Amino acid sequence: MERATGERQPSRVAICAIVLLGVVNLGRGSIHLFAPHGGLTDIAGIDLSQGGDAILFFIDAVGVGQITLGLLDLFVVLRRRDKVLPLLLIHWVGMALTIFLFFVQRPLPVTPPGQYGAVGSIIILGIIAIRELLLRKRREQG
Repeated sequence: MERATGERQPSRVAICAIVLLGVVNLGRGSIHLFAPHGGLTDIAGIDLSQGGDAILFFIDAVGVGQITLGLLDLFVVLRRRDKVLPLLLIHWVGMALTIFLFFVQRPLPVTPPGQYGAVGSIIILGIIAIRELLLRKRREQG
């Protein structure tokens, strides 16, 4: 598939991955921004008795970033599909940094829901991104 501009269209798998990432980002961002205690106590089991207001501010900021990224994901799928591969790679880097944060930089005393999901996500996103790169290379050669 080729656009009028000559840009190659991403695969349906890549488009579905970005849509799913967008929906997940909008969902978890909304929980962090709008749920009582940002979901930290009820979902992640984090104690907010020490510095709770500051912690809630920062989790709200995380939620704002996730909602923004989710909107970008959906915009790319709807209007700029030529940017799906770069966005997949950005998500992959974000997952790699998240895994570094969870397991190396600042491990939490509790296991938040996204900790092991990030490990699975980086593997799946990596496979999809490599597939897209190979498809792109194959299309350019033939």
